[in-house]
Amino acid sequence: MPRDDPKKNESSRAQARRLIEQTPKILAGLAALIGVAYLAGSIYTKTYFSEFGASWILEEVPAATYFSQSWVPLLLMLYFGYLVTTNLAAIGSQDDLTASFQFKFSVAVVQHGPWFLLALLLITPLLSTLGHVMSAIVLSIIGLVAMLLLLTSAFELVVARFTTTMSRLIDLSMAYVAFAMIAVGLYVVPAQLGLNWARLDRQPTSSLLTVYLRNDAEQEYRLLFSAGNRLYVFPARFDGVYPPVQATVVADVSFVPPQR
Repeated sequence: MPRDDPKKNESSRAQARRLIEQTPKILAGLAALIGVAYLAGSIYTKTYFSEFGASWILEEVPAATYFSQSWVPLLLMLYFGYLVTTNLAAIGSQDDLTASFQFKFSVAVVQHGPWFLLALLLITPLLSTLGHVMSAIVLSIIGLVAMLLLLTSAFELVVARFTTTMSRLIDLSMAYVAFAMIAVGLYVVPAQLGLNWARLDRQPTSSLLTVYLRNDAEQEYRLLFSAGNRLYVFPARFDGVYPPVQATVVADVSFVPPQR
């Protein structure tokens, strides 16, 4: 048993060195993902408010406030989950590269994933145009997950291409196609998700919080957005395409039905 300890210690040190070497690349990927998350959140928020005819809200609310509505927490959680299982930290040798299931999986994702994502990007707007709101939302969420998986898989191939002795055997052409599909998806997916969520939330059966204005207690309103003490509400039932969104303050709103 004592003879095994030096080997185990050396293996642990080697893994630690590889992890330290890959840390800048992981942090770079993380920083890029944060930027992607804020961009997607911005597109989603603008499209969502536009479908209510209330883009003017974005002029009243600081950018940091509606950027906080982005998908940063979800994307970071998924990204860290991926890093736990990926072999980026153990990609330092030829044996690791050829034997790793994660790397082979990443290669398969990069080879076939762009075409799957392209199909989603074409079908989702079509379903939205035809009025299949829930189907479009489901496909948009699938597209979001597909983009994240494709991004991390393509990133892994790029890292392997420039950090391993087998760089000549790694073809990055499909990785470039993957990045191109992701760039398109960064607009299509959040825009479609914002558009169709807004269509659901405009309906009388919306799951948005019901509120009552003190100067119009007979009418039910839905809470569209809040920023500090300021609330943006619209009638639960309305005529026309867009609901009449109005701004109010917390003091003028009741969250319980009025006494009759």
